[in-house]
Amino acid sequence: MIPTYSGVLSAIEKALQKLMEKYRGVRRSLQDLVEGQERNTIQLERIGATMERRWSLEGKVGKEESRDDAGGSEDGSRESQEEGTLSSASC
Repeated sequence: MIPTYSGVLSAIEKALQKLMEKYRGVRRSLQDLVEGQERNTIQLERIGATMERRWSLEGKVGKEESRDDAGGSEDGSRESQEEGTLSSASC
């Protein structure tokens, strides 16, 4: 009977070893997935921060441009009026 028990124990030990190998493989895969997810999250946070900075800069630039446009149109009309006055005076 002892050889039978030792054979059964050997088979159980082999089965447990195979299960442990599979478990380690699954564990590694899960760790890789978690690490990849963490990297992706960090990268998305960086992208979000960059986009927010760009949007805030575009908002500031847009406001400045609209101010410049408003001022520029007044200056442009003044210049064209002056040019018209100068060209009519030279005739």
